[in-house]
Amino acid sequence: MLNQLKSFGLNIIPENKEKMEQAAESVETAINGLWEPILTYLKDNDNVFSGEVLDEIDNINYQTMRLSMTMNSATEKRRINYDS
Repeated sequence: MLNQLKSFGLNIIPENKEKMEQAAESVETAINGLWEPILTYLKDNDNVFSGEVLDEIDNINYQTMRLSMTMNSATEKRRINYDS
């Protein structure tokens, strides 16, 4: 009965050395196929994960704050005359 069952997927038990090497290659290829897109994404977006983008955003926010402070200080303030 057990000899009639056929294995499937990664449940393959190779009978000789060539089949073992082919099975190892196919497993390695499958694992690399899963991780390769993730590693490529991390490499392409390294500046996000290293903090460079955060530094740029902080710099732009600081410049915006300074500009708005400068513009607000240049506008004339209206004062209410309480005597009249």
